[in-house]
Amino acid sequence: MRADPIQRAIDEDLVRVLYAQDPIAFFSHWFSIAVLVAIYWPRIPSPPLFIACFGFYAAANCGSLALWIFNRRYPHLVSPRDWIYLHALRGVLLYSGPGFAVWFAFQSPQTDLPLLHTVMLVTLAAGVFMSNGFDLLNFSTAIPFLLFPSIVLHFGSHTFDRTILAIVLAFFFCAINVYAMSYRKLFRQVVQARIDQQYLAESLAAQKRLAEEASLAKTRFFAAASHDLRQPLHAIGLLAASLNDTAATPAQHAKTAEHIVYNVEALNQLFNQVLDLARLESGVTQVIRLHFRLSELFERVGSQYRPQAAAKGLALRIAPTTMVVYDDPVLLERVLSNLLSNAVRYTEDGAIWLGFRRAGRQTGGYIEVRDSGIGIAADEHQRIFEEFYQAANPQRDARQGHGLGLPTVKRLVGMLGGELQLCSAPGRGSVFRFPVQAGDAGGIVASLNEAVAGGPSAQGRRVLCIDDEPSILEGLTSLLGRWGCSVLGARDEAEALAALENGFVPDAVLCDYQLANHRTGAQALTAVRSVLARAGHDNVVTLLITGDMASAELAALALQGIPVLHKPVTPARLRRTLEMLWQQAELDKGRTAAALSLREKVAGNDAQSDVKHGAIGEAASVPPGAPGSGSQTQSQSESQK
Repeated sequence: MRADPIQRAIDEDLVRVLYAQDPIAFFSHWFSIAVLVAIYWPRIPSPPLFIACFGFYAAANCGSLALWIFNRRYPHLVSPRDWIYLHALRGVLLYSGPGFAVWFAFQSPQTDLPLLHTVMLVTLAAGVFMSNGFDLLNFSTAIPFLLFPSIVLHFGSHTFDRTILAIVLAFFFCAINVYAMSYRKLFRQVVQARIDQQYLAESLAAQKRLAEEASLAKTRFFAAASHDLRQPLHAIGLLAASLNDTAATPAQHAKTAEHIVYNVEALNQLFNQVLDLARLESGVTQVIRLHFRLSELFERVGSQYRPQAAAKGLALRIAPTTMVVYDDPVLLERVLSNLLSNAVRYTEDGAIWLGFRRAGRQTGGYIEVRDSGIGIAADEHQRIFEEFYQAANPQRDARQGHGLGLPTVKRLVGMLGGELQLCSAPGRGSVFRFPVQAGDAGGIVASLNEAVAGGPSAQGRRVLCIDDEPSILEGLTSLLGRWGCSVLGARDEAEALAALENGFVPDAVLCDYQLANHRTGAQALTAVRSVLARAGHDNVVTLLITGDMASAELAALALQGIPVLHKPVTPARLRRTLEMLWQQAELDKGRTAAALSLREKVAGNDAQSDVKHGAIGEAASVPPGAPGSGSQTQSQSESQK
């Protein structure tokens, strides 16, 4: 994944280092030209070739300087890799001049010229190693043109001293390549370390920015939350103090009490919204997908908001649909409730529409909520999903909500695997829509209505409740008892296991998460399920109830699909959850029984087929009319049956 950025960084560093040496190399090569011309000047062999060779050498050196100037002035003219290729081409042209010029030394009658020229070539090769050794391409295109002609000519002279010199040159060539290889490896490691450090610095800077943004967002969140929480508390305190006014009339007391109730409801609503956001952020909210009729969900939320819409003179229209979806009905209901609440709040006249559209999707479609309200400006389409931000409520009027509904909706839709879409303009209303998956009518196990028709109900069910808080245990026992359940309460895991040993076999086990003696509800449920499984009761419904929202174990349980309800749990939510879990258990039990019956039937058919084939085979093996043939066949058939 990081190979390309690292290679590009290496190329950029190579370009800087390669071209940084070129001004020095320019003067070095002019010095080399001057020395070689001075050596050959007394007796120049083949003057025309000599002039052409050294003229080419000088032109290549000037071209090298021109390339360096272009790189300095136009560094982005080509890519770093192309600059490296151009530098390698410059090396071929520049070093082939002095390399092939050694031929003139072997043509000269002066016997010391080959040695002098070779020394000059070795000096240039050392310079190539220092300036180009960290790049394979530039090194491999320069060194061979410098040394190979000299090595070949020394070996071809067939004299002892020249042969020894050729061997030394060959050894020098191999050694300088080995050292250059190590040089390149070290250079790459240095560059990679620098890139890693740069990535680390950028990552730390990005994380710091995220942390600062999160801290700022949290500060804004708590500032807004504390303001909205303090407002009703302050009002409740003032109103409660006014109840002590003996001069107030009963009507004034009644009005004050009414205001107190209103502020308590507002405080409770805000508290629940903050808790909902905290649950979503902590990752412990479960998605429990079921097959259900969308019309039932529409009717549930519609019945909640029709009175509010009618009170404002609005028409709440719900489009009929036969669609069956596969999704979490509880989370979808929260999404639609928030959207309809906003639609009613910010629409003064006209209508609100709730319905399902295919919108070109082959499977599934979109749920849409439309209103003819005030609309939202384009530059606020993103900001309205920030906590406590309200485009149409700058005065922070609590009667207009707290700005937590749409952030909750966006997170819930994201949890369900979709994306919330918004189309709105000032004065033209708003349209919110999000995708849902198509379901299977054959997979519906429960109705979304409060009373589940045709399925197992709470009446006569045995429920084991485990909670170390006496008031909660008493409340659960009373509530479930009114539903017709036979309830047994246990304060801890030991009491629950004792109840099982005494013969109490529950249809459902409700357990708090934080129990006494440093035990958790997950541990207690594991122990209870183990005891029930050994007794042959594998189909018991278990449900964990908790007020904790930051436990890693709860997040793990949610990923495993273990049902978890978060406090505060309404009686309707508890009953609907239990009904659905019981119906699912009954359906699973029925499917298991059907599978076993089918397996037994197949096994029975196979046995009958074996009997039949065995009888025929035996009859065929005994000649007709042979003594004992009929009785043997009959006795074998009866024994196999």
